[in-house]
Amino acid sequence: MLPLFTVLIFGFRAANITHAEYKDHYDNVHVPLAKSIAGSAWPISHTRHYYGGNASLAAISAPMEWDSMAVLTFKDETHAFKFNYILGLPEAAARIHGDEKHFMAEGSPKMVVIGTDTSITKA
Repeated sequence: MLPLFTVLIFGFRAANITHAEYKDHYDNVHVPLAKSIAGSAWPISHTRHYYGGNASLAAISAPMEWDSMAVLTFKDETHAFKFNYILGLPEAAARIHGDEKHFMAEGSPKMVVIGTDTSITKA
């Protein structure tokens, strides 16, 4: 099944909300909205990592500009492009971008397409 097709999405929190509010909105409003629009094109997994919620861990980490990193895993490039196409349709894009304005900073999110250029080392 490997290699799978990977896309990273970096989110930047709006200045007027807390880290907890950002995470709550992303997990409980934004992702369900995107999933309802994408339907069968939804990725195999959509894993979100949040930076800065634990002050002790943030203090020993390199400073980051982003507040979340989502790792979207697709079965292949066609699957990823179908997802991107559906969410890019005018009505869908308006709903997605409209929601992003509630919790993300202007100009956010940023997408990085990794594709299948991945190496995995297991224990």
